[in-house]
Amino acid sequence: MKRMFRILVLLVAGVSETGLAAPADGLLYLPPGIADRVVFYHSFSKGLKTPEINLIGAALTLAENEPVPGLTGAGYRAGSGPAPKKGACVIQSPALSLHKPLTVMFWWRLDQPVGEETGFGVLALRGKGWISAFVAGKGPWCALKEPTYLFQCYNFDGMENCNDVSGGRAWFEPSVWHHAAISVSGAADIRIYRDGQERTRHTPKGRIFKEGEITSAELGSSGDGPAMTLDDIVVLDRALSADEVLAYVTAVKALAQVKFPAGRASD
Repeated sequence: MKRMFRILVLLVAGVSETGLAAPADGLLYLPPGIADRVVFYHSFSKGLKTPEINLIGAALTLAENEPVPGLTGAGYRAGSGPAPKKGACVIQSPALSLHKPLTVMFWWRLDQPVGEETGFGVLALRGKGWISAFVAGKGPWCALKEPTYLFQCYNFDGMENCNDVSGGRAWFEPSVWHHAAISVSGAADIRIYRDGQERTRHTPKGRIFKEGEITSAELGSSGDGPAMTLDDIVVLDRALSADEVLAYVTAVKALAQVKFPAGRASD
């Protein structure tokens, strides 16, 4: 058991058992198996607007809130509630285009209680249309009987709209960390992951995605959504497999639980 945990630490630290450095040496929460394809990484440890990796020249839009304790160190508070200003984290770059493989993922938690009627955004890719994974509260819209996970692929010219309300009951307690991810491959195969598990798979009808149709990623809740904390945003220029997403989520949760590395700020 101790050896297995040591290997887990080494993998996430970007170091092999032989001591060879990985491409993301020093970025302790990026496993070497995916680190060489990371094009954007933001842990908020260098400030809200200073990502550790930004190979895509991404511009960031955030509310000017003070950093708060996150999962692996500092975090960003989005949404309303206790935050002085509202705002999701928006990443803008032409490199987010879906005509080639892409993965966007991050950690989030609610910072205030929610009710049966509460809805909020989680993850959206936007441009000439949008792809969105979110929670809608109980109410007349779509005749929802409980807070529900939804998926939309909407408003792309020549592509059939999708409004999927079959995601099941969505309920979250404050201060519990969750992981969200979206991967796209073949300019058409969309997969949504929640807490390391594939929950939605969608292939648009009509055509595949074109270059430049998506230019931004919106992470977290904005507007009147509940206060949320975001942490460890990762963008890769390839589509991670289900096994890779689960392995990443499992490793990060294990290391965060023991507050690795020793001495990091606790949440």
